[in-house]
Amino acid sequence: MAELSAFEMAELTKSLTDSQRMIFNQQYSSDKKDRGTAVILSIFLYDRIWLNDITTGIIKIITFGGCGVWGLVDVFSASSRADEYNRKKAQEILQGIQLSAKS
Repeated sequence: MAELSAFEMAELTKSLTDSQRMIFNQQYSSDKKDRGTAVILSIFLYDRIWLNDITTGIIKIITFGGCGVWGLVDVFSASSRADEYNRKKAQEILQGIQLSAKS
């Protein structure tokens, strides 16, 4: 999965007003996770906790990354999991803005 593109962001926010779009961009930029940081943290077995997958992250740490196998796989998949986290976070922010606009 690739990083959120400008086109994808425009599609997500096309129904928002300018002020809502500004709020969305501000919240998203403060909440999004960097792909490179996720890869670096995966080397130290901390990436899943940082990406808000707490239970799996604790299990990963306790098992020392599944004796290294799980840790090695996560080094290569950390950036795509960061992208997935960012997409989910963007959807959550968008839903929150749309709900607050209705009330």
